[in-house]
Amino acid sequence: SPLQATTPRLTLEEVTYGSVTIPKGRLVLGALGSANHDESQFLEPEHLDLGREPNKHLAFGVGHHFCMGASLARLEARIALTTLIRRRPAMRLAQPVESLRWRKSLMLRALAALPVTV
Repeated sequence: SPLQATTPRLTLEEVTYGSVTIPKGRLVLGALGSANHDESQFLEPEHLDLGREPNKHLAFGVGHHFCMGASLARLEARIALTTLIRRRPAMRLAQPVESLRWRKSLMLRALAALPVTV
């Protein structure tokens, strides 16, 4: 998920989640990106698989928090990626995937650079 975090929340009372206890008055920040890498939901959570089924990611929210623009975003991504692959079929990474670096940000997951050869 490009969006990594939700709005910070302050605990109103002591909360125990699993084996972790969060004291009253502490700031909590949910990381949606972590949920999208949950090994109990995804067979290979660190592998980009655009055709993954089932794909219970949280990129567009869930339930009454589901993004109204999800269908448009999916269509735009499909058109952009299809067009890019059709126009530049020989495009490849210009360096090993292991050497790619991510920007340091709690709010947005993005590569610092994506060097390619065409």
